Amino acid sequence: MVLAVFLCSQAISRDISGIENKTDLLSSELALAKKPIIYFIFDLGEKEVLLKSRGIVLKEMKIENVQYWGGPVDASPQLMLQKSALFKEPKRVTIDPTKAKEEETSTNTTPKAPGAFDIEALELKDMPTTYHLEFSKGVFISVRPKASGFVSGLYSFANYAGWYLSRPILTIWHSIKGRTYISIYLTMSEEDARSIYWSLVENSENIIYMP
Repeated sequence: MVLAVFLCSQAISRDISGIENKTDLLSSELALAKKPIIYFIFDLGEKEVLLKSRGIVLKEMKIENVQYWGGPVDASPQLMLQKSALFKEPKRVTIDPTKAKEEETSTNTTPKAPGAFDIEALELKDMPTTYHLEFSKGVFISVRPKASGFVSGLYSFANYAGWYLSRPILTIWHSIKGRTYISIYLTMSEEDARSIYWSLVENSENIIYMP
């Protein structure tokens, strides 16, 4: 009888916690939806990443697998501090029409149509598929592409093994520094991984939700 009461109370406690967590998510998204911004929701429970604006889904990306390390994550909006990859993305080219016109005249090249300049387009395919994201509340997300063959499968396994084995050391390090440490490992398709890197900008507000 006592055991039944205990199990029942535990179930009720989990339900209440789940409702409160969902309420926090809705409240956080409402706050972001009121702003003229684009934001991401990393919904680890539903295994999806949503790119949204004003509450409208602009793009939905599937998470193939989630590995989680650390305590509960705060569902309130948090800043994406920085993104880092082994190979950096090409720099976006900023065109100054006046300067471009002056250079064109000084080199005596054949005049081009107004507004026509030779630039190398920065496309989605140029974005990395393997990278790290650091957020303001001690949350770190590692994104890796889904393995597509034997060699990539071995690489993915070694990558994950390195991530998993290094978590205790990093947890201790951050604890010594008095900082929260939560690490999330996401496996996604190459296209979706590139889309996130392309669209997610530093100092933007985003939501990470773990029910």
